[in-house]
Amino acid sequence: MKKPILILVGSTFLAGAAIIAQTTAQTPPNSEMTAAQSDAAAGARGAQAWANHCSRCHNLRSPSELNAELWGVSVQHMRARANLPGNVADDIKLFLMSSAATKTQASALRQMETSASSFANLNPGDYLHGKEVYSQTCIACHGADGKGTIPGVPDLTLVDGRLANADDAVLKNIIDGFQSEGSLMAMPPKGGNPDLTEQDIADVLAYMRKEYGIVPSTEE
Repeated sequence: MKKPILILVGSTFLAGAAIIAQTTAQTPPNSEMTAAQSDAAAGARGAQAWANHCSRCHNLRSPSELNAELWGVSVQHMRARANLPGNVADDIKLFLMSSAATKTQASALRQMETSASSFANLNPGDYLHGKEVYSQTCIACHGADGKGTIPGVPDLTLVDGRLANADDAVLKNIIDGFQSEGSLMAMPPKGGNPDLTEQDIADVLAYMRKEYGIVPSTEE
C-alpha cells in the first residue's frame, strides 16, 4: 500500500516542479531591462510622485540650482517631512537630476539655429505610434490633456504656445532638451527616455498637433 502512495507523491512533486520551471522560463529576468530603460521608468515614476506629493506645497525649484549631492540632502530632508517611502524619494531624486540643465547648457541650446539640424530624413509622423509613446513617456509631466501636471510645464494647448513653433524647432527642443528663460524646470533630452529615436519624437509631435489642434504659426 505504501508503494502506490509514494509513487503518487513523487508524481505530484515532479508535476509541480515542471510547472515552476515552465513559469520561470516564460518570465524574462529583470536583467533584460537596460539601465537606460530602468532610469527612464524611474524618472517617469518620480515625475508622477512629484506631482502627487510635492507640488501641492511648493513650486518646483530649477534643477540647475543644486548639484547631485545637494539634491540628495534636500530630497532626504523632504522625504522625512512628507513621510515618503525610500523608493519614492529615490525616484523623485532621479527625476530632478534627469531634468537638470546648467544655465550654460540652456543658453547654448537657445542660441543654436534650428537650421543646424535637419529632420528631412524622417518619415511623416505616425499619429497612433506617437500616441503610444506620449502615453508612456510624456504624459507624466504634460498630462493627458497637454496642460501639464507639474508647475512650470508649458501648456501645449495654447495657440501661441510651444507647438506654435515650426516642426524643426519643436523636434530639436524635445530631442536635445530645453529650458525656457525664467522657467522653473528643464525638460530632459527626449523627455528622459534615451531609447526614443528621432522618428519616435516626430511621431509624438504628429500626435500632439492632431490631438491639441495646434499648427505652426510660421514655417521656415
